[in-house]
Amino acid sequence: MSGLFSKETRDEWAAKATMWMAARSSRNTTFVDRLCRRLLNRVTTRPPETDFMRDPLIDNDQGFDPDELDRYQRGES
Repeated sequence: MSGLFSKETRDEWAAKATMWMAARSSRNTTFVDRLCRRLLNRVTTRPPETDFMRDPLIDNDQGFDPDELDRYQRGES
């Protein structure tokens, strides 16, 4: 016997718990709401080295000056 509950039952319970936590964290009025928000943020935040949405230009604060941006938006090189 692999456990008290089947894998499907555990997965269903985990999904219901996640939805409950998401609903609680969206209210942000009580301590439990804030705790749920912190837990969800901790679980869903990716480490910077594996986050494919990170942009090295933004991370290194390498931006455009206004003239460069204007030329880029007009399609000039």
